[in-house]
Amino acid sequence: MMTPKMVAHFRRSVSFSNTASPPPPSSSSASNTARKRLHFRSTSLPTRSHPILFQLKFHLNQLKSQWASDTLPESFSSGQVSDALVRLRTILESLDDLLDLAPSRDSLRRHPDWVEKVLEDFLVMVDVYGTFQMQISTLKQCNVAAQLATRRKDGMKMVTCLKGLKKSGREIYKLLPFLQEIREHPHDLCGSSSDPDLDIVGVIKEVIEVIIMISEALFGGISGSFETRKTSWIMGLKKAKREKGIKELKNGIWSLRNINKDEVLNKKMMQQMEECIDGIESGSEKVFRSLINTRVSLLNVLTQ
Repeated sequence: MMTPKMVAHFRRSVSFSNTASPPPPSSSSASNTARKRLHFRSTSLPTRSHPILFQLKFHLNQLKSQWASDTLPESFSSGQVSDALVRLRTILESLDDLLDLAPSRDSLRRHPDWVEKVLEDFLVMVDVYGTFQMQISTLKQCNVAAQLATRRKDGMKMVTCLKGLKKSGREIYKLLPFLQEIREHPHDLCGSSSDPDLDIVGVIKEVIEVIIMISEALFGGISGSFETRKTSWIMGLKKAKREKGIKELKNGIWSLRNINKDEVLNKKMMQQMEECIDGIESGSEKVFRSLINTRVSLLNVLTQ
């Protein structure tokens, strides 16, 4: 797997929403978050009460509560996905700014072996998102071809497009084991519970956990959207079970399989599917860039 070239890193001010709590997941929450900002500039020690750490942990907790695997519904919307990707990018940029503080760098330099392990994990995540971007591009091409086939009512072409979508879904699903490997890596830092370095170490651990959580939901949601119904037998009754997925993608696949049904509805569903894929591509590309920047910041901790 190719490793993206590292890019230059620039210092930023830290920005967070000044709302009491982040808005519920929706397609408009990203713009609402972007409109209202408070700016913190500080060079004090990154203790638990530090504004950057406090707000960063707040956003981390919000994503954890919304995207825990045992609380996810059978389907979630593209708006929820876009909101999660925006928040994930904000968290990564905030961590990047936290790493710009001299006290944070000093704390991490006392644990070079731990930083090296985290650098390896971020390299894997960068590679995973680089591959994911390529698969999303393929999904877009298949979707464009599917819309054309729908307008022409070309059944053979639609079957080909469905196979292409399912193949991309399977390729995306293959990315999940790489995330699982990172999840199983030990990220604890040996030392006293009163060690002040544990604050910065702890927040980096939480960031990694949330990246994996959101990524697993996203990748699994896309691949699950393209799967057919699974059947199971319960007390002698045949029942159909749907994979977890993203509503707009699942509806788009349904419309492709039912070309002779409501033409207006099919067109609407295919359009929503296109918008969903575009949103995922845009949001994940920004997360990809933020992952690269954060890894560069971690690398600078050891080299500067």
